[in-house]
Amino acid sequence: MALEKDNLLSPIMEKERNKILNQYSDFSFDEALDEVKSSLKTEKNTATRLVLLAVKSWIIKNKVHVLVNEPFTFSLGEMEGTNVFTANDDEDPDDTVDGLFDDDNDDASDDVEIVITKTTSLNGDKLLKNAVLEVGKDDAKKLVSENKAKYTSDA
Repeated sequence: MALEKDNLLSPIMEKERNKILNQYSDFSFDEALDEVKSSLKTEKNTATRLVLLAVKSWIIKNKVHVLVNEPFTFSLGEMEGTNVFTANDDEDPDDTVDGLFDDDNDDASDDVEIVITKTTSLNGDKLLKNAVLEVGKDDAKKLVSENKAKYTSDA
């Protein structure tokens, strides 16, 4: 369900919906629903109300999907297979090809120690908040830039 393309929304409506969903990416599904319900109570603008209803619908639909298929997903931003929260990621095609193969020429000295600040996933592995681990420089840089981790030297 999370993998299906939304063809029912106009591109403008989808863009506005995704903008609001990005604000709630670190919220649990219930917290995000509460925030949307609160916003709906006070919002008078019809267009904004429609966007909020689209957000609410998306959250409910994907909450059910997560309950059935991804039981260890705790926040909206952790959902696998959705492009709502990764729309800003511009990957270099050369980098994606390099990641396909495990080369033995990677030095362990390239690893960096980080502290996870928000529960997230990396390369298919769930990383829990406050976990301390060593990852490659590129992964560390990505997690830190997304405000999902910080370097232990900065802690």
